[in-house]
Amino acid sequence: MPQQNGGWSVEAQRGTTKQPAAARRGRHGAVLVLVLVLLLRVGALCASAASAALAASSATLRRAPFRFLLAADAIVAVYSAFEAAAAAWEVARGATLLPEAMQLWFDFAHDQGFGYMALAAAATAARDAAGCGGGRDEGWTTSGGSGAALAAACVRADVAVGLGFAGFAFLALAALVTGFRVACFLATGSRFSPPPPPASY
Repeated sequence: MPQQNGGWSVEAQRGTTKQPAAARRGRHGAVLVLVLVLLLRVGALCASAASAALAASSATLRRAPFRFLLAADAIVAVYSAFEAAAAAWEVARGATLLPEAMQLWFDFAHDQGFGYMALAAAATAARDAAGCGGGRDEGWTTSGGSGAALAAACVRADVAVGLGFAGFAFLALAALVTGFRVACFLATGSRFSPPPPPASY
């Protein structure tokens, strides 16, 4: 029977009962999934926050696509910070921060929604950055007006776009994992896949 909030059983936490090998393997697999989710959340947070910081530079902030990139990646960074905290809580406590069903659907839906937003922003900014990086100055100017300053702005724009795509990639991978957790919950009533049945002799 699933525990409250999907947590580990008290007996398993205290180690007062002997678990069969299949159950132990199942729990170890669940912990690995939780750690993977945490790493993906931290990766999305770092990539999106760095992309937003670069998009906020004086040269790129004048461009509408990079303002869109800044807004999208700032939202993704805040969301990823919350999700990283929730994932760390789940790793430490073995229970979801919100009620299990709500947490699973919240994660899965928002991973997809914010992932598409991050992808759209990065793609729009990439198209705009192509006019700067390809030797074509399509309205790209800097406060200094020098070629070196423009080249530096183009590099920052390209890196911001690359980090924006990286943030989307982390969210896309997280959506795959959270989708798997939702599927397990719908099939078994728990976000963890059931352990394999013991071998019969």
